[in-house]
Amino acid sequence: MTSAVFPRIAVRRLLACAFLLLCTLALGWAATTPGVTRADVSLDQDIAGHRSAALTTLAKAATAVAQPAAGIALALVVPLALLVWRRRADAAACFALITGTLAVAFVAKSAIKEVRPPSRLWVIPPDSQWSFPSGHTAVAAALALVLLVVVRGRRRPLAAVIGAVFVVVVAASRMYLGVHYLPDVIGSCLGAAAAAAAVAALATLPAVRTRLDPPAHRGRHADRRR
Repeated sequence: MTSAVFPRIAVRRLLACAFLLLCTLALGWAATTPGVTRADVSLDQDIAGHRSAALTTLAKAATAVAQPAAGIALALVVPLALLVWRRRADAAACFALITGTLAVAFVAKSAIKEVRPPSRLWVIPPDSQWSFPSGHTAVAAALALVLLVVVRGRRRPLAAVIGAVFVVVVAASRMYLGVHYLPDVIGSCLGAAAAAAAVAALATLPAVRTRLDPPAHRGRHADRRR
């Protein structure tokens, strides 16, 4: 009875979520140590030495697209659009992915409280006091995951590539602009992966599946595929 209510695959995915959360926090705490901080500052200084007008424009554009306010807006717009298309389960998954990723980023920032890179490296002022993890990269990672939910069929591999490129560009832009370190952007990706594992675990629960995709609704989808 217990396995029927809470399948083993859900347990495994929740354990994966817990592991990824621990990795995120461990990376954040490591990032605050003097040795890692010195290495991070050195890397950001090296990146600053390769700045150009074109790259700065691209970096500013990428960081503008992935600002946390955009993530909050998309957490509402994307699920509503999916509900209009009668994709209730996908709407719930997208909402949970975006809000879950942003929640992990917020909690990690509050727990770690890593100081931003030196102000001499800033191209633009940071939008918050703490550095780890990168909120912009978290938004980019969440949107990459949402693409995998929204896009189906043969186009999904292309969506995965586009999402991955977007995450890399946003992460690189935050370091290029001098407002984040390498562990900050890696931590954001780990946090998004933790949120994805949690959502995947919930999606396997029979109670959740029945509520989001009742048998009658699944039958209509099956008839359409025929």
